[in-house]
Amino acid sequence: MDTKKYQGQTVLITVLILTIALTVALSLIRRTATDVKTTGQLEESARAFSAAEAGIEDVLKRASGTSATIQSGNGSATFATTYTTIAGSSAVYTYPNSTQKGDVATLWLVPHNADNSLDESGAEYYCKEAGACTIDLCWEQPVTPTDIPAVEIGILYKNAAGAYDIQRLAYDPDTVRTGNNFTRAGAAGTACGKSGVYTATLTLPAAPERPLALRLRPYYNETTFTISPLSDRTLPPQGFEVSSTGTTDSGVTRKIVVKKNYDAPASIFDYVLYANTTIANEAY
Repeated sequence: MDTKKYQGQTVLITVLILTIALTVALSLIRRTATDVKTTGQLEESARAFSAAEAGIEDVLKRASGTSATIQSGNGSATFATTYTTIAGSSAVYTYPNSTQKGDVATLWLVPHNADNSLDESGAEYYCKEAGACTIDLCWEQPVTPTDIPAVEIGILYKNAAGAYDIQRLAYDPDTVRTGNNFTRAGAAGTACGKSGVYTATLTLPAAPERPLALRLRPYYNETTFTISPLSDRTLPPQGFEVSSTGTTDSGVTRKIVVKKNYDAPASIFDYVLYANTTIANEAY
């Protein structure tokens, strides 16, 4: 029997087994190291995200009406936040999201107080200048479906007697739909800094009446509203945007941005009779 031959085979098999074992061991070590690193990154990411959330909560509690930046500790992470108003200028304002048909978008024409209540008696409102007060409303045709959107406008205002009132308007660019009694809007054109939009120029109640808000409701299709104020008028802020960045000691950062429009009246008030005083029953 050739024992040397079998000894060589035994050595070869042993080397192969050791090689496989070493490969498996290195693979396990590498995977363990990767898992530890990934777990550490997830923990750092979660810590940074939690810090960013804490920044959002801090700003919402303060309800500041001016821009601000803060730094604060949050365990082993910090957050930095900024608070800015949405709109509040003479520039064209486009709603950040499209309004679905039947839903309502609100445009405020008077400013808000620090507690988010209406500042109805303040000086910074849209129609404060003397003379006619108008505003351009533009809306777009979505790609699908192809139905042309119409729009109903409710102008909420305080009349000369100090009572709340509403004026209703409705525009439809579709020349085929003739049974809804909407005012015909012109063909799509260039307005509000955009092309291919439908336009309606709204005449708002003049002093001593005070317009408070526009309630915009699309019909037949969703749409995106754009508002173009007069060149000498300024839209009051429509809400606020909070940006918060959380940073860990190792440099991992996460950012959260929250946009919030001011609270609007419940949509039920667009359909029912309501008053802030007792309603008397009348016999007919």
